[in-house]
Amino acid sequence: MSVFVTGGTGFLGRYLIQGLLESGSYVVALVRGRDREDAHRRQRAALAWLDEATAKRSDRAMTVCPGALDAPGLGLTHEDRELVLSCCDDFLHCGASIRFDLPLERARRVNVEGTRELLALARERQDRAGLARLDHVSTAFVAGRRAGLVRETETEARDGHRNSYERSKWEAEALVRDASRELPVTIFRPSIVVGEVAQGRTPSFTGFYVPVTAYASGLWRTAPARPDCVLDFVPVDFVRDAVLAIRRRPESRGRCVHLAAGEKGDVTLEEVVAVLQSFFSDREPVRFVDPDRWMRWVQPVIERIALGRVRPIVRSLRYFVPYLTANPRFDTREAIALLAGSGIEVPDLRAYVRRLLRFGVASDWGRRPGM
Repeated sequence: MSVFVTGGTGFLGRYLIQGLLESGSYVVALVRGRDREDAHRRQRAALAWLDEATAKRSDRAMTVCPGALDAPGLGLTHEDRELVLSCCDDFLHCGASIRFDLPLERARRVNVEGTRELLALARERQDRAGLARLDHVSTAFVAGRRAGLVRETETEARDGHRNSYERSKWEAEALVRDASRELPVTIFRPSIVVGEVAQGRTPSFTGFYVPVTAYASGLWRTAPARPDCVLDFVPVDFVRDAVLAIRRRPESRGRCVHLAAGEKGDVTLEEVVAVLQSFFSDREPVRFVDPDRWMRWVQPVIERIALGRVRPIVRSLRYFVPYLTANPRFDTREAIALLAGSGIEVPDLRAYVRRLLRFGVASDWGRRPGM
């Protein structure tokens, strides 16, 4: 079985490729690079971060094709396009821009137009030799500003989105849903993805880690947030294992699956902060302030006057505060049913959050090579 994969150098993508290689699949990966050699170097480095065995396995069972989601035809050469069309039974679309601060049109060029190009390639493969499945990694936060329980069958974002990432991923998912009338599509919606459950390892210190790093470094302790705000975290290895297990279930085609903690693992911001303060006991306690007043009156002022290392932290608050105010809850019944009997269950953040922090400190929040 050969699988065409996008996003293989990213946080989740490298774990998915690891799992595919371990299961005996041959991988054809789309990787941004100046040329084939540069793209191969980038992909191998991403896999070597996981372990050298995975990198060596990729030398035997992987082809890297230079290209880009925001390029016409995905930037594939004629030869590479023919390779995908002739040998790839499955498509796994994990590539995306995950930045919250991009102008919407720039986010769309990668997340929406890249998905459109991938679907065109998938249709061509379907017409030529058949397509076993197309798995699309979306995000649970296509729900946007919605409150309450969001079911896996729901597609509305009636209250709008908090940033260009959410909006563009919602639009991309709409394209995939439309294509599901003719292609064997499964949509996966992870929530907030963090490091491995056993050791806390991660190559990416974005998202959840930005405010944590700021607090751990003693640069910031004011939280424009509501302490009772519910957060939903999942470890990257759970997401990998769940995606790969569900892909093996024929009945998953045509389904949308929340890979989220759901009601089993919901934690409040107050609980997470309590662990932070206990772990970094030499830091000043976190001070909660009203987020609405902060964003209206304080944020514009401090963005103008902040200097040095504090400046990027201040600017990032504009994008993180909405997630520290209110979040929907994600129904996971489809995921639970499809994972039944696999032994794969989402762990509770309370059981491994200290491992995430220990790895962050040991790796100096990603600044220490080799961790």
